[in-house]
Amino acid sequence: MYHHVKKLMYTVTIGEADPRFGKMLLEQFGGANGELAAAMQYSIQGLNCDDPGLKDLLMDIGTEELSHLEVIGTLARMHLKPTKSSREAADADPLIAICGGGGVSLYNSVGNAWTADYLKITGELDVDLRSNIAAEARAKIVYERLIDFCDDSGSKDALQFLMTREITHMKAFMTALAAMEKPPLTIGLIKPSPKIVDQYFNTSTGMGDQGEQDLLAPWNDDSTVERIDAPAFQKFADPALGTRRAEPIEGPDLSSPTQVAAQPMQMEHAGDGAKRKRGGQKDKSKE
Repeated sequence: MYHHVKKLMYTVTIGEADPRFGKMLLEQFGGANGELAAAMQYSIQGLNCDDPGLKDLLMDIGTEELSHLEVIGTLARMHLKPTKSSREAADADPLIAICGGGGVSLYNSVGNAWTADYLKITGELDVDLRSNIAAEARAKIVYERLIDFCDDSGSKDALQFLMTREITHMKAFMTALAAMEKPPLTIGLIKPSPKIVDQYFNTSTGMGDQGEQDLLAPWNDDSTVERIDAPAFQKFADPALGTRRAEPIEGPDLSSPTQVAAQPMQMEHAGDGAKRKRGGQKDKSKE
């Protein structure tokens, strides 16, 4: 059963309300990667789960996501409140001002209604846990981008809290998946067809207008896989299996990547007056 306590999981305070930013916040209220979607996904997975330990995990995190929904909803409402009475503020989103009275509703940042289509529920625990790990990662990125477009320190503090909990949940789901001790490619009960499962189809070939080219990497140049260049032009090796022959084709030789993009450096707590440029680097002029 559920019981509501009249206290937020994280206290929300803001300085000056920003209706345009409030509209952005709705992405985490009624959007595909938002808190309601997470709460419903994990809770329903939990209801379907026969493993007592994993059921407990899913219900714990699913319930916490409802508390996060309350936090992000409260924050969005604070920023949207001026749309209730100000014509200028209402221009940020007439749908919110006129139909919603300046409050939150189950829409995303562009006015699309929340839908159960957002939920990823298969009834296979390992598959669902991988979906949950990806969901938390996507939510983390959305919160990070919201922080990027926020100038209010109180709002940043709340978003930092919510963003951090995404990593906490990722760790829990990853630990649960590892505890299942199930090989990562053992999905379901039916084994994949032999040979074809180990053929890598190089279906994008040639040189692109922007300098794109075929490259060698661990996923296509490894002893465990057989690379098939331009499979549309190769004959079947075994029509029943769908395998193709690995005949050489005319074209430029494949090469290894010439450079590796530098990994961006993570910054400290976003609520401490930090401001990032859109490129992901901290603005040194603010230091």
